[in-house]
Amino acid sequence: MENSLSFSDEIRATGELINFSGKWGLNEFVVFLLIFGFIAFFVFFWIVNKMSSKNTDLIVEVANKSSEAINNNTAAMREIFAKSHEQTQASNKKLDDIHDDVKEIKFSISHKQVKPSFGKHIQKSEYEDGIY
Repeated sequence: MENSLSFSDEIRATGELINFSGKWGLNEFVVFLLIFGFIAFFVFFWIVNKMSSKNTDLIVEVANKSSEAINNNTAAMREIFAKSHEQTQASNKKLDDIHDDVKEIKFSISHKQVKPSFGKHIQKSEYEDGIY
């Protein structure tokens, strides 16, 4: 003997419940709609729950990819800033050399003489940069 009811037994029992509702003073159609409404309600929320779990997984995946993109962007920006800082330092050094030369020129014009070290770094940088 089996303890579980078969699907046909459940349908038969539900039909008897609907027919028996007339003795309670209720319309059988109202009881049928109420049972159908409960079933539809549970099916609807089961589907919504299933869809929301898929959406949650997609949102987590998007958040992870977004975080990875931000980290990659941050690393690239650090490299750009480092290169920019190096170029700025090189430019400042060349600018300081130019200022030193201008000071030497002003001094030599005012004293009518040129120091022997004048322009040595210019000649070096011209050969290093490939101008000559």
